[in-house]
Amino acid sequence: MKFRIDQAVHAPERDEMNDLLRDYYTAMVDRLVADGGPQVPIAVGIQDFWDHLNDVMPPHGRLYLARDAEGSLIGCGTLLTVRPGMGEMKRLFVRPAGRGTGLGRALVETRIAAARKMGLSTLIADTLRKNVEMQQLYSLLGFERVDSNPKSSSLELVPELEKFMLFYRLALS
Repeated sequence: MKFRIDQAVHAPERDEMNDLLRDYYTAMVDRLVADGGPQVPIAVGIQDFWDHLNDVMPPHGRLYLARDAEGSLIGCGTLLTVRPGMGEMKRLFVRPAGRGTGLGRALVETRIAAARKMGLSTLIADTLRKNVEMQQLYSLLGFERVDSNPKSSSLELVPELEKFMLFYRLALS
């Protein structure tokens, strides 16, 4: 499958983005519940994206949208500055049609490159314990597993998620 990754320079089309976010949060909540975690309302995550859209837009962040050859939205990933020199990668998602194509890795590598261009020295990320694919990808790309990320925006939104999550850090220097 051919795909392209574009940096959003303005707010994405709301209905199209909401459909992708709904797929993302449905998959994440399903994994969370399978691990004994709470049934977090999907609408909370979608609203949080829109409430913090400016955080993932230039100059302080990035929103990357992935499209297939027909132009359908098949994935996304965000990057935001959480404090001077530190960025956080969030909302990496690839729809089933784009999985196994290298798109997930490309979205992570794109955000790492953007973080360097933004002058960030450290990236943090988190994922659910049941998200084995992300754990493998972070390990493959040199992320170090850490006990916690005090700036995790996931924990700011839903603090009770902490025991169901794993945290990662990557030094960019």
